[in-house]
Amino acid sequence: MKNPKFHLESLWQNNTFFKVISVLIAFIIWVVAAMNMKTDIPREIKEVPVAMDNQTSFITRMGLTTIGEENLFVDVTIEGQRLVVGSIKPEDIAVSVDLTSVNGAGNFSLPLVAENVSGKNFTISSISPSTVNLKFDRMVTKKFGLDLQIEGLTVPEEGYLMEEAVISPTEISVTGPDTDIAKISRCVAPVDHEGSLTKTTVFSCDILLLDKDGNEIDTSGLTIDVKQAEVTIPILKTVDLPVKVDFLNVPASLNLKNLKYTVSNETITVAGTADEIDKYSEILLGYIDFKTLDLESSYTFDVELPENFINVAHTETIAVSFDWTDMEAKEFTVTNLSLINEPAGYDAKLLTNRIAKVKVVGPAAVLETLTSDDLVAQIDLSKRSVETGQFRTAVSISAPLKDLVWAVGDYTAVVVISEKD
Repeated sequence: MKNPKFHLESLWQNNTFFKVISVLIAFIIWVVAAMNMKTDIPREIKEVPVAMDNQTSFITRMGLTTIGEENLFVDVTIEGQRLVVGSIKPEDIAVSVDLTSVNGAGNFSLPLVAENVSGKNFTISSISPSTVNLKFDRMVTKKFGLDLQIEGLTVPEEGYLMEEAVISPTEISVTGPDTDIAKISRCVAPVDHEGSLTKTTVFSCDILLLDKDGNEIDTSGLTIDVKQAEVTIPILKTVDLPVKVDFLNVPASLNLKNLKYTVSNETITVAGTADEIDKYSEILLGYIDFKTLDLESSYTFDVELPENFINVAHTETIAVSFDWTDMEAKEFTVTNLSLINEPAGYDAKLLTNRIAKVKVVGPAAVLETLTSDDLVAQIDLSKRSVETGQFRTAVSISAPLKDLVWAVGDYTAVVVISEKD
């Protein structure tokens, strides 16, 4: 087998070979020409970042901060040999702001400075734009009270009461440029609700900053520690509740309906949450003990309401007066004494056989015919612990067959208790 021979003559007859050689030669000629060309060409480098931190310490020493414009980009025109400028990228150029004219807070138009940081041979001919407008100010933090602003909100004219609204938080902190903070006159949480409320409602409100003329301030350059406030509008239900008094030590035979008395306020207007106030049908003022209810007696009670109720009319006291017309008082000696509810296994004996000077109150017509025989003194031994020996105990005196008759005062009798044999 014969090896194929390479024939140079065949290459000269190959069109593809001639095309490759032509391109290669042209490229070499272009490179040599470009390298030896003395004339510089311009090129614009787009989107070169502007460094803002190269003179931070200079600004900081004056207590200033750059406001806004955090990301700036410019176009830089450079000149140099074609091969060099063709390889330049934005990171090969450092653009910074010349801050030497900044002498305090305010707005400044500052020149930009560009520098070749690539180590390659090219020059910078222009920057577009060549200046930048920057604002410098002192950053401060100030606390403001938060006011409530309610519009359009109502409650029904009858049956409901709107208490003072509660706002949380009551104070906010705002951080920003000193000149912008100085424009803040008020901080408000607006509640805008059309219609009536019949129950306690909580609103979430965006916090607004207002200037001295009541105009809303743009907060884009400010930092607020709380963006929303929670506003609670307490709505209470109001109702007129009857008032009443209860009586203690009422004789069993006495019908309270026949006892004539009046109260200075038959009802009291109160307010409270609907679920709580609906539990009450009346307000108990207090108690009157028949043992202290004497002719010309009258009572004044402090109004004490259930917890979280509101005394709408501020009625602080209510008086209870009795009609003593045709009523009188007399003294009797009670001789009809008896023991009830004697303890099992014990003997009980009364040592007292009469109680003198018992003051009895009742209708004059009844007392005119009342005798000692109509009065009964009972000692209820179930109301004390069982102990042997002699002791003094309370006596309950009544007129079982007479209505609207009672004994005024405290009376006692001596009893002896011993164990049965």
